[in-house]
Amino acid sequence: MNAQIKLEDIISRGGNGVRPNKLTPGYNIMWESSRMVLPEHKAVLRKHHNEQKKYDKPVLDEQQLVQLSEDISFAFHKQIGVKIRTYHPQQLIYYSGQIKKVNTDNGSIQIVNDEEVNWISFCDVLEVTFF
Repeated sequence: MNAQIKLEDIISRGGNGVRPNKLTPGYNIMWESSRMVLPEHKAVLRKHHNEQKKYDKPVLDEQQLVQLSEDISFAFHKQIGVKIRTYHPQQLIYYSGQIKKVNTDNGSIQIVNDEEVNWISFCDVLEVTFF
């Protein structure tokens, strides 16, 4: 009878006979032993997390660059609304509005909408769509 109870206890605990604790895989090891995190540690953890989210900039071929240039030029001359997807190391950023200025000296474009004015570098543009 005792053997039966022990077997049921083992099965009810997940089959391996071990209670979950802070060393059990999949449990929150980092915060289990301490409920307080110093600001210095929090800053280091945040920096580490941001560095892990970085991704590389996609490489555009010549045909894609020509298409982007034509789309920007068309939108500028016709004053058509555009949505521009740009590269940032941690995320993709979208800008929408009308292209008001194209500065070929420093390689940037000015996009204006109701709320804000943004200057975008040609190097960071990944996609242009019309709306």
